Amino acid sequence: MIDRSNSEIGGTDVISHTSVNTADMHERQIISNNVSSIIEDIRRCDFRDHNILIYPDLPSFRQIYSECTRQALDNNEIVFLATTYDPFDRMEDLLRSKGISVDDEKKHGNLVIVDALKVYQINTFGAINFAKDLVLHAAKDGKTGVFNLSDMGSFFLSERIDTLLEYEQSLPKKMNLTLKAICSYHRDNFSKLAEEQQRALLSSHNTVIEVKH
Repeated sequence: MIDRSNSEIGGTDVISHTSVNTADMHERQIISNNVSSIIEDIRRCDFRDHNILIYPDLPSFRQIYSECTRQALDNNEIVFLATTYDPFDRMEDLLRSKGISVDDEKKHGNLVIVDALKVYQINTFGAINFAKDLVLHAAKDGKTGVFNLSDMGSFFLSERIDTLLEYEQSLPKKMNLTLKAICSYHRDNFSKLAEEQQRALLSSHNTVIEVKH
């Protein structure tokens, strides 16, 4: 069994952020001033984008995923969240605090929350395959598309970094899907990677977003 008990790393709230320094790469970088701006930047991302978010702590990530979820639902999108560190009940309580009718949205298939350990570690491509199914449902139901925010920490907990790199590099920066895919990394996890591994991850995504203190 994988121990998540020490996963609450980096608990300080964040006020400002900037993009990762990847001057020798070609992916688009986003530079803003605070968490609210990061949320706006994420929401402005295009469908079909495969993007990366590096967040500094869980309080900041909670602000991001809860508000992005609210805005996506208001925009008639299906929301697909894959959580590593927050249990379902904590996420749902936070979403309710944003005025989201969690039970109704889940019942109608508009809000889907899954355990990242299960969807990525049992079947590495489980999450993206599920996202593809949701895209089909979204089109059938007249939805705008699918908004996906996945925490990739399960690969670090399971110590499968090579698999993580292979997975991320297998996905195109622009997907032929009405899907906004945001792969999210806790900065403490990302900083454990060798520079070459960090570079490989960043270059595998269309847009790089990093929240900074």
